[in-house]
Amino acid sequence: MIPAQRRGRILDVVRSLGGASIEHLAERLGASPSTVRRDLHFLTAQGYLERSHGGATVKTLPRTTFEPDREIGSIVAHGAKVAIGAMAASMVENGQSVIFDSSSTVLEAAKWVGERELEITAVTNDLEIGTHFAKSTHVRLVMLGGTLRPRSFTLTGDPGLGFLEGINVDLALMGIHSLAGFRLSETSTEVAAMKRCMIAAARRTILLVDSSKFEVPAFTRVCEVTEVDQVISDDGIPAEAVRELKGLGVPVALARIGGSR
Repeated sequence: MIPAQRRGRILDVVRSLGGASIEHLAERLGASPSTVRRDLHFLTAQGYLERSHGGATVKTLPRTTFEPDREIGSIVAHGAKVAIGAMAASMVENGQSVIFDSSSTVLEAAKWVGERELEITAVTNDLEIGTHFAKSTHVRLVMLGGTLRPRSFTLTGDPGLGFLEGINVDLALMGIHSLAGFRLSETSTEVAAMKRCMIAAARRTILLVDSSKFEVPAFTRVCEVTEVDQVISDDGIPAEAVRELKGLGVPVALARIGGSR
């Protein structure tokens, strides 16, 4: 297991339990205590977790500008992201133009769309999603230009922003850092600006968000949840959150975690 995968799994275990000892993590991951100790040091220094005596706990108040490395973030809640991506892909229709936002959950949707061999026009600011679609003979790929964010596959700024202002697409599949308070928020103003332009360019917007994203707001507002047409989450979302979203007039679909690909 490469370090990013192992660290992502550590985050999953600690978040599911609220905290875990080095011994417990070593047993769960099949790694040595010294390896786990080094991983916890890294994750604590980077702002993912808080150290406790003999282990680690969930960081109670993450920094609002904190952005996980894509390699680690893609491992966290991976089962939920795959399930959400599969449901989102089932809503894409042949012949559509579709924006694929830069997001590890949207990447899973892109993989499922690729398996369906749909003839679509895909617009994305994500280099990993673009690389995936570049292998397809069925997808007309439009890559948005811009500046690459550090430790990510995300392009932001011009010329991508200007291009988005001049197009109209059938569907946008969007990810988000936080949906706390039923408001979409992001860790940087540049990312938030791209997402606003994507939503404005789309006839219909579906937000792909796993159940961990409802807790702590991020740095800058993108829009209210009422500005998207549907939310897809996983079955770990609190029932009260589902009721509140429906009360706001936003349809919610729940993907079952653990479905096979």
